[in-house]
Formats: sequence, structure tokens, C-alpha cells
Amino acid sequence: MLATCLAALRDDLDDGDEIIVVDSGSHEPRSTAEAAAAANASLIRSDRAGASLARNLGWRAAATDLVGFIDDDVRVRSGWADAMITALEAGDVDFVTGGVVVPVGQELAERPVAVSSRTVRTPLHPGLAGDIGASANLGIRRAALAAVDGFDERLGPGTWAASAEDLDLFDRLFRENFAGVFEPLACAEHDQWRSKRQLLMLDWRYGKGMGVRLARLATWDRARARRLTTEALITQGVRSVVQDLRDGYEFGALTVTVRTFATVIGMVVGAAREAVS
Repeated sequence: MLATCLAALRDDLDDGDEIIVVDSGSHEPRSTAEAAAAANASLIRSDRAGASLARNLGWRAAATDLVGFIDDDVRVRSGWADAMITALEAGDVDFVTGGVVVPVGQELAERPVAVSSRTVRTPLHPGLAGDIGASANLGIRRAALAAVDGFDERLGPGTWAASAEDLDLFDRLFRENFAGVFEPLACAEHDQWRSKRQLLMLDWRYGKGMGVRLARLATWDRARARRLTTEALITQGVRSVVQDLRDGYEFGALTVTVRTFATVIGMVVGAAREAVS
């Protein structure tokens, strides 16, 4: 997946654009290095695992004022880079979340994950409900990252919380009055490679991370945290379970139930962490 991701990036970037691959504790560093070299990308190796750690190592090593993040199971579509740059250079935009879609041929994938629900350009702000994007396809000003000290390395894959490191980043950017926008033209495809068992595990991780993120948000914005908690537990939780059961989609109901239960656990753990921090 990394080799395919890098090939798509290299085809879309200009010759002078920089690609940095961060290998965060992989078990096959040699193959990672070979994929990076084939794409003429710089390589950073960390023996410690962690997506937030990897992203922080990457942006801090970058030589540019504008930084983009793409996950290794994501492939940018043609025109991604130009759309990202145009959006970042328009007005007072500090960060851009791009569109993420299911690849052609995977339309029937079981419960597609990490795809965008929005299809039109949308300003991002703390009062916006629903999907605001993800770090799997993100463009941001280096100065904005530096102002909030990047990703919180206690969140995301490789940690107990296991997810929501990007949502927490957006929360802290909003707190510092940085402005964002969702740009569907900066589009990428997310490979739907997970089995049913892996999807259940993913929703468990999503829930834990969301709960920890909500507990942290509540320490400085209780009103927004309450609204997002209702959205996570009721709108996207209980109501989604009921609707899936009505539609006869039992696996969907199961994944949402797992995620909702994990969110509650994450909130309890997150609140305990905040109390002693």
C-alpha cells in the first residue's frame, strides 16, 4: 500500500516538492526504505510506534511552510496537490481537510470507513456538526502546527486511545482561532482492505479515541463537548443502531454498538487522566 500511495503522490507533485516517509516502528524497515527510495522520498525511522509521533517527526523535518499528510492506505487523485495549495492560499485558511472516497471497484465494500460525508467546499469551525475530515488527507500551515505543538502523542494508533488524534488536533486549532476548510477537490481514495473482524476492532479503537478526545475537550469547552457527546452516543450511536436493525443490517448495528460502548469507556478513562494531569 505504501508503494502505491507514494507512486500516486509523486505523479501529482512537482519535481521540487518534498515527500517524507516516516517509518514508525514497522517490522519490515527494509521494504519501507525500498518503497521510499523508489519514490525519491526522504525516510525517517523511529523505533517507537505511534501515528501522532510519526506525523510530528515528519512535519518538523519538512522544509516547507505548507505541509500535507497522507496515510499509507490512501491514494491521492490527480489534482490533489494543486487543490490543497489553492485552498491553503485562499484568504485566512490555516488547514484543509480533503475529500476521501471509496476506490472504483470497492463500492460494495462492507461498511466503508474513513471516507468523507461532505461533497461541497465547507468552512470548518467549532459549531459545525458532522464530519470535518481526517489527517489521512490533510493540508496545514507549519505555523499552525507549531502553535499547538502538533499532534498529541498520547492519542492515535500506537497508543491506548488508538484514534481521534486528528479530531483533537482540530479542537486545539479551533481553540487558537485557526480557520479550516473542507475541500472536496483535494480528493484521495481510501483502500477498504479490512475484514469484518478488523472492522470491529477498528470501531473499538475509534470509540476509545473519541471518548478520550471528548473528555479532554470538556476541560476547556464544555458546551461543545456536550454537543459532540450527544452526537457520538445518540445520533451516531443509538439511533444508528436502531436504523441498521430496521434495515436488517445486523453487522452495521454491531459495529456501531461496539464503537458507542468504547466511547463511554474512553470518556471514563479520559476524564480520569485529565483529573490527574
